[in-house]
Amino acid sequence: MAIVSLVNQKGGVGKTSTTMHLGGALARRGLRVLVADNDPQSSLTKGLLGVEAARALDLSATIYALYAELPVPPEELVRATGFAGLSLLAGSPHTGDFNVPRPHRVDPADQERLLDGLLDLATGFDVVLVDCAPSLQLNTWAALIAADAALIPTQPELYGGQGLAEVRDWCYLVEQVRGRMVPIAGIVVTMFNGRRAMHKLFVERLRAEYPDVLDAVIPEATEFPEAIYERKPIHWFKPRSAAARAVDALAEEVLARLATLGLVAPAGAKEVA
Repeated sequence: MAIVSLVNQKGGVGKTSTTMHLGGALARRGLRVLVADNDPQSSLTKGLLGVEAARALDLSATIYALYAELPVPPEELVRATGFAGLSLLAGSPHTGDFNVPRPHRVDPADQERLLDGLLDLATGFDVVLVDCAPSLQLNTWAALIAADAALIPTQPELYGGQGLAEVRDWCYLVEQVRGRMVPIAGIVVTMFNGRRAMHKLFVERLRAEYPDVLDAVIPEATEFPEAIYERKPIHWFKPRSAAARAVDALAEEVLARLATLGLVAPAGAKEVA
């Protein structure tokens, strides 16, 4: 079982979209996938359940229960999405109540609450994808403490790439504080437009600076926001689209990276209907 946290200090770089669509692609390969909404904005939960349903959730039915150590059986926190192989740990705006600056200095028990909860929840799952807030406070730090690996989405623009160094530093800081480094499973470029010279130049420079940039890129495509509007991962919305093929390429590359780290089996499972 692999816990992969999707992190970037910059907002609007595609963390939530990548979590949702990558989770769907992995589920279509026969993997048992849990997507965990660790962002107080709860966009992943709204994208899968709808805005009103997300707002109606009791705190005890969300990831808040893990931070607050509420006496909720793990199986009651895992929610079916209606998509085979894909389950949800819903988010809550109140998760942000636990955020503090310099979270690596708080009580170690507080740092590990998410880890402890996810380990209880993750029994029976092959991959857990944790969608994180665009900040480096306790919620995101706890996700890095819990993670077997980090995946870093970034836009092909200067502002989108500014958070990369900070995230990398935090992965190293985990090693200093907890004695275990969080390996970077990859940096994935999102919202890429091959017709824009600036996007091509950004990716070229990014690859020169960071060895972890994945070959797969996620294009700027209308199908992604349309799929989220329909509350469907791209493989249940337009499975034959170029957007879906791009996510397929990302899924294959991420699985290969996780296999290299010994977190999943070397050979991916076959796609299921």
